[in-house]
Amino acid sequence: MRPGGLGWRRAVRRAVVSASTALLVMGATPAADPLAGIVLNDDSGRPWLLDEIRDAPVLLVIADRKASEQAKGWGERLAARSGALAPWRAPGKATWLAVADLRRVPDYARDAALESVREWTASRSEAERQRSSPLLLDWDGLLAQRFAAERGQALLVLLSPDRRRLVRVLGAPTDDALAHVIDAIAGATTR
Repeated sequence: MRPGGLGWRRAVRRAVVSASTALLVMGATPAADPLAGIVLNDDSGRPWLLDEIRDAPVLLVIADRKASEQAKGWGERLAARSGALAPWRAPGKATWLAVADLRRVPDYARDAALESVREWTASRSEAERQRSSPLLLDWDGLLAQRFAAERGQALLVLLSPDRRRLVRVLGAPTDDALAHVIDAIAGATTR
């Protein structure tokens, strides 16, 4: 069988169908939990294992450098208006993850990017620091890719405890978008 030939394509198709069938028979679904298996470090190097927040609602705020001011605006407004957020697991609250999408930072510029992250972290309000995770560094853009973040746009995604997407908002925090997110957080934390 030569690669690219009809027999080869049929063999590949059978293998894919067999693997998909095996996953279904075992009760697994591909990418059932978009946070599963992800470990991100904060700017101090501490690892945060996202599997630890299983069975809890999660609010992700993902931004690249160009969207950092939008993300900061979201952070300030959410910290001022929603008491139902926590930096990690807390009963009756949603875990709030602040994530820096750093996938476009070249290796030679990582130290400078890390210093900028530390400066940004220091500028966060006290209320924001108490309710949100430290800024988690996603050098590979795993979460940005999984949730289809757009360059230059802050992305907010609220996930239910069973990891269904409840809310997806792009851009700067408008009054309507903020009210929508806060209502969705309240609904997710009372279930």
